[in-house]
Amino acid sequence: MKHTLLTIVTASVTLLAAHHVSAQVSKTNDRWEREPGFTYPVVTGPYTPRPFKPRQYVVYRTIGDIKVDGRLNEPSWTNAGWTENHVHIVFEGYKNPNLNTRSKMVWDDENIYFGGYLEEPNIYAHLTKNDTIVCRESDFEIFIDVDGDARNYIEIEFNALGTVWDITYAKELDKGALPRSWEWIPTSEHWDVEGMRLAVRTHGTVNYPYDTDEGWTYECSIPWAALQERSLSGEKLNQDGASMRINFSRVQFNIREEWPISDWRPVRGVDWLWSPMLTYRAHITEAFGRVIMSDRTVIQTPDHALENAFPFTTPPPPPKHPKTGSMVKIKGGMYTIGPDDEDPSGASPRGEISVKDFYIDRYEVTIGEYTKFLNAGGNDAFYWEDMADPNWCGIVKNEKGGYSVVPGKALYPVCLLKIEGAKAYAQWAGKRLPTEYEWEIAARGSEARLYPWGNESPDKTRANFNYHVGHTLPVGSYPAGKTPEGVYDMAGNVNEMIDKKWEEYPWGKKREDFEKPCINPLCRGGAWTSPATMLKATYRDVVKSHFMAPLVGFRCARNAE
Repeated sequence: MKHTLLTIVTASVTLLAAHHVSAQVSKTNDRWEREPGFTYPVVTGPYTPRPFKPRQYVVYRTIGDIKVDGRLNEPSWTNAGWTENHVHIVFEGYKNPNLNTRSKMVWDDENIYFGGYLEEPNIYAHLTKNDTIVCRESDFEIFIDVDGDARNYIEIEFNALGTVWDITYAKELDKGALPRSWEWIPTSEHWDVEGMRLAVRTHGTVNYPYDTDEGWTYECSIPWAALQERSLSGEKLNQDGASMRINFSRVQFNIREEWPISDWRPVRGVDWLWSPMLTYRAHITEAFGRVIMSDRTVIQTPDHALENAFPFTTPPPPPKHPKTGSMVKIKGGMYTIGPDDEDPSGASPRGEISVKDFYIDRYEVTIGEYTKFLNAGGNDAFYWEDMADPNWCGIVKNEKGGYSVVPGKALYPVCLLKIEGAKAYAQWAGKRLPTEYEWEIAARGSEARLYPWGNESPDKTRANFNYHVGHTLPVGSYPAGKTPEGVYDMAGNVNEMIDKKWEEYPWGKKREDFEKPCINPLCRGGAWTSPATMLKATYRDVVKSHFMAPLVGFRCARNAE
């Protein structure tokens, strides 16, 4: 038996035929509800963004056996620290949860253990069949990327009844992945986390809205062997200093106020996560929390070095006078495209393509340039209020309808925009967005470099990546990372949108089992958030949400004729 599941209800469910009191429901905020009274700061002097990185947690060893029963009462659990409470999935400014959600982690030689508490005044759940879409009602989810490479990652969803759906993805969902355990797709193979044990313990009445519940706890153990088989690097996971990318997600729905419940369709819902995604999508693996194993036990002195791992680094000095808007001519001819060796599906193998001469922007489009476009008139639809955030972007709309740049941010790449805004800007500037082939040719050159600068691995002197700095930087800040032709920042800083949806290369392996095509634009180059594997000039990424993100921008191209 691959799963051991245990559900415990600690208060009985009472059925009443009629009642004259109001039903108790979980009054959650809407997905896009703003934090009351929240405003972005008024900046009067040169501004340096506040650095950001995913949340971190050091996992310490157990001090005895753990019985997976949902109680979390063993000394190992009582001595383990809680994670921070969950927050809104996106970022500051959106309404934070009105209910507490926290987790803990411990480990021994055989298993890693997860335990947590969800405050919930109205516990409800009705899905009872495993390997169904549990997130169609309120649930809790654990995401695990053992190598931090967006490959072979795991998602485990379960509700207050302990109904579980465990899935693995060979690559990120938005890039044409065929998950395992999507049983409504005939070619999706069944898959389970081998040996996983899960217990859910509810503290209140389930599916009875006429009282106030406390909430529910979960406890889960996963054998290291089951996680190790998901690793492509082969590095040992259960050892001191080993790290994984893990996140916890709470999908919170309201249902209709009625008893007995006959309509289970949600009225409204919101996603609360431990480590925020910076956009509305839970599958952004590079934004998962960083979880580090320590050989110390939960009762020993905390490991100061691991608790303070992944410090920010000092950014390089900004360029003095970059010629923003200038372009570099790329000679036409036959060029190598691919392979994207981070894509295991066979959709992106090596091929050749012929292009004509073209020009590409020397730098990513800046906040200063985009503000001029907004002030040209008729472009208000391409501004979004969160662009006023000086940490992510820094374009402020004044009372008269004009736009100004936060002091010190004019040379940073513009972000927090959709592809419609990028295309409108390009048209206004007499340019267009590059094709996917043009972008890769500009980054790799005729010698088919692996990275814009050559074949040497990325480091902190060549690119802004992997949260080393914690935010975007002025364009052209890494001269050592430019291409020999003089194009800057084609690795890191912001992902650059391409006017094309993700699909297989014409010479790649086709997916015949898609229910629907990928809907979001391609992007290339990696961002300030991306691990080194995503900086390869062959890496094909995708904008992972319709919601604008502070890690996605663009540069322009135009024909040479």
